Amino acid sequence: MPINETSVKASNNSISVLSNGQNSPVTIIQQISHLPSILNPLLEKIIAVYQPQFLDSEELLASPEVEEKIIFNSVKIHADEIRENCGYMALIEQVLDDIDDENPNAKKTFLWAVHKKYIACKKELFIEHQIDPTDKESVRQIISANADKIIAQVAKSIIATANGNLNFSVELIEAAKELIICYGFINCKILEKPE
Repeated sequence: MPINETSVKASNNSISVLSNGQNSPVTIIQQISHLPSILNPLLEKIIAVYQPQFLDSEELLASPEVEEKIIFNSVKIHADEIRENCGYMALIEQVLDDIDDENPNAKKTFLWAVHKKYIACKKELFIEHQIDPTDKESVRQIISANADKIIAQVAKSIIATANGNLNFSVELIEAAKELIICYGFINCKILEKPE
């Protein structure tokens, strides 16, 4: 039986990847050095939209272990993405710290904005499925059954907040969005904190 040979070639500072078979996913964040340049205007726009509504008195929750939160909320589709992006949290933290230096409470405002998007998605889900918010078991079940859908909706909603003249590639915007969602998830602003 002949062996199939495949030639893979990269040129002009590009990356080539050979991925054969059904179970060979590849995730590449290209131009990681450009992420701070997109994160900064993206985060600033989100903060600018929500800053007038943010109250500093809201308490920021402590972050539980990522794996525990993934399991608690039954995250499946976005679980690997969250795990992979955990290594980049120092990057987003630094960008937020820099923005916060020039615009006090920007970091808190950003996390508050992400949480507001989550609350809105959760309310829609409760209405759609006629869930009583005081019924803790029903709330937990509906959130667990829809965790990945909620993450996708929050991601779409929070990025829509910063729409405008972001002159970056779709791939770079997508990478930044994944980092933002991971940051919100880790800081307990998206989905529920394990009990």
